[in-house]
Amino acid sequence: MKKILLVAPVPPPYGGIANWTAMMNEYVEDSKEIQFCSVNTAPKRRALDGRSLFERIVIDGLKMFKKRKEVKKLIKAEQPIAVHITTSGQFAVIRDILLLKAIRKFKNHPKTVYHIRFGRIPEIAQANTKEWKRIKKALMLSDEVIAIDRRTEDAIKNFLPNVKVRYVPNPFNLEKLDKLEIQPSSHKKEILFLGWVVKTKGIEELLNAWGNIKNDYTDWQLRIVGPYSSDYMEELKGKFSLESVVFEGEKQHDVSMRLLAETGIFILPSYTEGFPNVVLEAMAFKKPIIATKVGAIPDMLADGCGTLIETQSSTAIEVALKRLINDEELRLQMGSKARDKLENEYTLDCVFQQYLTVWGESKN
Repeated sequence: MKKILLVAPVPPPYGGIANWTAMMNEYVEDSKEIQFCSVNTAPKRRALDGRSLFERIVIDGLKMFKKRKEVKKLIKAEQPIAVHITTSGQFAVIRDILLLKAIRKFKNHPKTVYHIRFGRIPEIAQANTKEWKRIKKALMLSDEVIAIDRRTEDAIKNFLPNVKVRYVPNPFNLEKLDKLEIQPSSHKKEILFLGWVVKTKGIEELLNAWGNIKNDYTDWQLRIVGPYSSDYMEELKGKFSLESVVFEGEKQHDVSMRLLAETGIFILPSYTEGFPNVVLEAMAFKKPIIATKVGAIPDMLADGCGTLIETQSSTAIEVALKRLINDEELRLQMGSKARDKLENEYTLDCVFQQYLTVWGESKN
């Protein structure tokens, strides 16, 4: 039995990387080949729940040394063949560097795999920001790097040609979603946003765009599903007409999936993303998708699987919405192509085999 040490957030709170960790643990439960041991890097609270900068820097900073101790203890006790570290960037990279240095001090240390889980690398590398300088250190301390999108892979190869990097997309548990027995419908005249209701998700551009075209499509409505703060909601009410807009708030996952299955168009106009699982969920339900050209989204929606738009552009959202609202056949074609691509490239079985290859290959 080969052991892998995962250094990653474990829910709660739930989020993209934490959900990935839970999926990985569930997948290998009955495996006779791979066993995970874990160091949980999840914060107690999300930023949306009021997590302050003090918590992120000072409190989390003190926790770094505790995590280093945990990692060293597990390496000695479990003898893993690889340590797989996930990162969301920013201040977490300081912790990653600390851990990677500690691992390298072991004689015949296990292979270190650094999993980049965000999509800003091309921009921050080009600008040579402080964050990029920290990430460079972590990348050069790693035996192999996983990039979840092609742009990140290309940027690392360009700026750090001596770093071994490999593109591996995020996996999707299609079987688990299919077990919900939710039948997709393409006939509801509704645009759905599903995610955190914060400025950087493009909420304001979306509301502005919808406000400009809603009178031309009075039989359609915009539904926004996801957690929001009361202060931000008051701000939105002061800026926009919310006529024909439904705010659902945060919903349980199965409820969110039923809303997604019923919608006519899915939209995610984020300023930045890594590899948004919600796009894969929309692909699974054969939804026509509008999303910004950030992170892994261009890879996901390539070959006619969706509509790509520029960030922070109400005009781009308007044009994309009009095009899809006015063309039912196009909506059906996009949705069908998206489902096919999901089945061929992103299923859990397919992607997990790529992880096995990474963990099993030598460090050199």
